Amino acid sequence: MKWRLVDHRADTGFEAEGDTLEEVFMSAAAAFLFICTELTAEELSGHEGEEENISISAADGEELAVSWLNELLFRMETRSEVFIAQNIKISMSPPTLEAKGRKVRMVFDSLPVKAATYGGMELRRYPRPFLRIFLDI
Repeated sequence: MKWRLVDHRADTGFEAEGDTLEEVFMSAAAAFLFICTELTAEELSGHEGEEENISISAADGEELAVSWLNELLFRMETRSEVFIAQNIKISMSPPTLEAKGRKVRMVFDSLPVKAATYGGMELRRYPRPFLRIFLDI
């Protein structure tokens, strides 16, 4: 699993890749966490947190990716917590995501991310799963 930031004139973005879509979505969550908090999941691993599950359905893979990141943002903004994904299962028929992880109380500042967007987005499953997405800041 890996990710990297992508330069953009007005917003910020990242690319995530992996051997499976699950790895791509795990990497996307890690990149999103870093962009929002400047912290990694590893840096938050010592914080106490309750186990939680997230379920998301969508019309297609692109909507699933945007909904996943916007759900993570929603939890930060409304619950003052970050979700640290530990396991993700994805189905594309129909497009669904099931994530298991921990919610960690935010005791740190977050950056002003407004939303994950569709502009400039690319999601592919073959030949190697990949996601490029931009965040409105």
